[in-house]
Amino acid sequence: MKQGVRDKRNYVIGALLLLVMLMAVGFAAFRTVLTVNGTARITSNWCVGFDNRNTSAYEITKGLSTGTNPTGAITFSGTACSTNYVPNSTLTADFYQPGDKIEYTLTIANKSSMTAAIESIEVNGSSVTSNKTITDGNIIWKVYMPENTTLASNATTTMIVSAEFQNKTNISSLESGDSSSLTVGINVVQDDGNGGFTPTAPVQTVYAINTNSIYKNTSTLQNIGTTYSSCSATGKGSCLKYTIENNAVTGAEVCFIKGGTEYCLTGWVDECLYDENTDDCTFTGTPTVFNSNKSVLQSAFTESNACYVHGSSFGCGASGVDANAHAEGDVAAYGGSWSCYVDSDGSARCDTGGDDSA
Repeated sequence: MKQGVRDKRNYVIGALLLLVMLMAVGFAAFRTVLTVNGTARITSNWCVGFDNRNTSAYEITKGLSTGTNPTGAITFSGTACSTNYVPNSTLTADFYQPGDKIEYTLTIANKSSMTAAIESIEVNGSSVTSNKTITDGNIIWKVYMPENTTLASNATTTMIVSAEFQNKTNISSLESGDSSSLTVGINVVQDDGNGGFTPTAPVQTVYAINTNSIYKNTSTLQNIGTTYSSCSATGKGSCLKYTIENNAVTGAEVCFIKGGTEYCLTGWVDECLYDENTDDCTFTGTPTVFNSNKSVLQSAFTESNACYVHGSSFGCGASGVDANAHAEGDVAAYGGSWSCYVDSDGSARCDTGGDDSA
């Protein structure tokens, strides 16, 4: 009996072990192994640099009409992403007489597949947000902000850097071989959606002569003309005085020098009824600009019988200079070898052959 019980128990245990083994086989038969294979690839590229195929060498201004032309060059180094797009440019200039100037136009290209932003500009290690002028000895450097600070893929922008032999009357300190250096850094990053920095547009005042007409809001700073040395508080003469904003002419005055003091007249009359058929203005009264110019002239010319009124114009003349203002908005000054005007349509100009007899 006991033996039979043990045998029976052994059978049960064996059956249970077999069942467990069969269950293990069953689970194994339905097991699935999941495998993850990953592949990632960057299909965009980053490539921003100076485009050495689309960079104008330079534009020169000769300080003396009978002198030697200044010479310059642009060389490139480094490799941004190809031999055509490089990170470094070197500007060189050789000057021969005061007034010599070389202006370089640099093309910045974004050959990336993503939008780039010019984050900042550094001049000699200092961050700048507006056009920068640096005088170093007898050399004047000017760095102009880029036209655009956000560049889409395959887009370009330009920026100007100029060097000038300072036009000083006293250059006794000048020595052959005088040189000056400038370092400009352009920091470009991937656009985060906010675009590049916004350059500050300072209001600048420029004294110049120009025999071509300059119109309000149409001409850039680089095209205004050369500085006229006679238009200064220490001399006698006349010239144009421009107000520059965003590299455009936003105001013009004609100035003359009398007794070492500067007197400026403004034009640009808006107080009229404009007839687009005749392209004329019909004035409804004496324009404010006329009265304001009369006040300037009356305070400037204190000599007896120096001023006159003739119809709708008012003028004064004494001590080698002459100036007048018209109700239509035209103003003019004569002195030295130049005659300068601001017309009622906003144009300004200087002509040779001033009136020294006034």
